[in-house]
Amino acid sequence: MSIGIERAGHSFADQAEVALRQQILSGHRAPGDRLNEVEIAAELGVSRGPLREAMQRLARDGLVVVQPHRGSFVRNLEPDEITELYEVRIALECTAARLAAERRTDADVTALTGLLDSSAEAVVGAGDAPHYPAHLDLHGLVAVVSGNERLRRAIVQINQELKLVRAASGFRPDRAPRALVEHRDVVAAIAEGDVVNAPDLMRKHLLQSLDNTLRLSRGTA
Repeated sequence: MSIGIERAGHSFADQAEVALRQQILSGHRAPGDRLNEVEIAAELGVSRGPLREAMQRLARDGLVVVQPHRGSFVRNLEPDEITELYEVRIALECTAARLAAERRTDADVTALTGLLDSSAEAVVGAGDAPHYPAHLDLHGLVAVVSGNERLRRAIVQINQELKLVRAASGFRPDRAPRALVEHRDVVAAIAEGDVVNAPDLMRKHLLQSLDNTLRLSRGTA
């Protein structure tokens, strides 16, 4: 079924990139899947030129692998790649947590606690299959509160690549409630301006996340 794309506002390459990115990160196109240009171009209602440009952009973002004479594929992260990405993520997000604790305002604290409350409602409301809603991104908000735009962009890039694993592997029902508690601890430290415990709590949280992600990727959760 053709989903088509809008005809106004952005170039066809821009719109194809957005549509294909969403399909990949939602798990509609799984890691390892071949991206057939003819089929996707017909589905989106664009020519192959803009689609190829979109795929090149996604390749630069680490979501697509372009193999000469073979075609383009959704990237499939191996366990050692996941570990490397998390090592970078931990370094970046612990720095963000420290800066957030140092620079937070009352408005920032209100935003962080409000997001936590919304997350708690979503986790509890999910019943027997609780999961952390992707649109309630505490890590992204902490990066914003850090006040360092380059750091925020780097965190977005790393977390986007890691979404490949989550889209493919799903989630563990017991993880969301624990993650919520860990998030509350991080936010409490940031709110108190604790520049020592905020990054330490973030590191402990992300180590738990790494363990969970590796289990999911290996099918051992």
